Amino acid sequence: MLKYTICFIKRDNKILLLNRNKSPNMGMWNGVGGKIEKDETPYQSVIRETFEETGIRIDEPLYAGKVTWKSNKGDSGMYVFIADLPQDSSVVTPVITDEGILEWKDVEWIVNPENKGVVDNLKLYLPKINDGKYELEHKFTYSDGFMLDYKTHRL
Repeated sequence: MLKYTICFIKRDNKILLLNRNKSPNMGMWNGVGGKIEKDETPYQSVIRETFEETGIRIDEPLYAGKVTWKSNKGDSGMYVFIADLPQDSSVVTPVITDEGILEWKDVEWIVNPENKGVVDNLKLYLPKINDGKYELEHKFTYSDGFMLDYKTHRL
């Protein structure tokens, strides 16, 4: 079982991202999520973490695959979920939280190759998820924080 979850909350062609104020990925834009707690399923974790980081209650996040990474600093991974912003929710951004800054970002901005402000692997796997390709494992290889390889395979 992987250790983490991540969720991408969608509204039209925008995704709610968090610019984290602590490690890992401090100062980088990414989805919301975190560590799976003891006796918690990935599904329960993503609902809890999303609420803790955004105040948004998502009832039916959609499992969209997983992201794993191998590194000389350790291997890990996360279950990826997507969810539409619930009809009864409204989030006006930017919003400063304990975790960082929440803001709606256009998908085109997120995946732009010139964008140095998002987590590096996000630009590679998010377009596939956004296109509805959910049954994939996105496998990354890193060395000293630099991406060396990216592959996908069907789950």
